[in-house]
Amino acid sequence: MAAEAPAKTGPEPWAYWPFRIVAVAETVLIFDQAIYAGRFLAGDFGGLALHKDNATYTGIVLLVQFVAAIALRWPGRGPLWPALTCLGMFGVIALQIILGYARMLAIHVPLGVALITGTVLMLIWAWRPKPGEWVPFRGRAEDET
Repeated sequence: MAAEAPAKTGPEPWAYWPFRIVAVAETVLIFDQAIYAGRFLAGDFGGLALHKDNATYTGIVLLVQFVAAIALRWPGRGPLWPALTCLGMFGVIALQIILGYARMLAIHVPLGVALITGTVLMLIWAWRPKPGEWVPFRGRAEDET
């Protein structure tokens, strides 16, 4: 009689990949927001239209990231906080759009910086090695002296 394999309790490594890919796309889009705003401030009025359109794309990709975070949690057995963070950031993006149209730049700009920071932190977390993932050993071999 063969021994039963212990039940797996940690997150599934495959579940991180969709989240990682979408996190990269979200990070690129959120940095584009700053670039388009900068173009507008430099006198390129087409930058404002790009900034407006890209805000919509950023929100849509964040919703896709939320779906990837749900897949990370169920069935991937990963943490719940990325999904909750995506929802919170989506709310902040909606607020950003309202503040931008209202030209409340004293709040819009710092909140945009906070969104970029949060997005980069999420990207860093997404790409850090997770439990069960293979990580190459970077130290000296044990048999070397």
